[in-house]
Amino acid sequence: MNTTNCISEIAEELQRQARCHNIDILDIFDLTADTPDFSVVKRQGVFMNINFDTKVSYEFRLAHELSHLIYGDGDIQRIYTFSEFGHRREELLAHRNVIRMLMSIEMPTSINTFMEYYHVPSWLEKDVENTFIELNN
Repeated sequence: MNTTNCISEIAEELQRQARCHNIDILDIFDLTADTPDFSVVKRQGVFMNINFDTKVSYEFRLAHELSHLIYGDGDIQRIYTFSEFGHRREELLAHRNVIRMLMSIEMPTSINTFMEYYHVPSWLEKDVENTFIELNN
């Protein structure tokens, strides 16, 4: 993965995808560190807490919230909050969609590169591996 301009290019592509789906993204600078990012289904909006205390990258978190609105079932929940440890069906689906979204934007050279670059929680390594293998075939 190209580390010089990759982050801005990935964020720009995620923003483009959001625009294609009429989803607004708002970076919020005045929330506390324990307030997670969230998406609101009826508003078709993603709200990113710039101060959120997590090791997971901004791009992974943004793609996760977008995934809820693009691929999720709006009838299940009205508001989704980011959790790197979320194992509920909707959260697991969003995590898996994020992996696919990000690899579709820029294919990593290895599973470890992807995991380290986005600071993906280790419990998702098998999902990263499966998607990596699928997209490389």
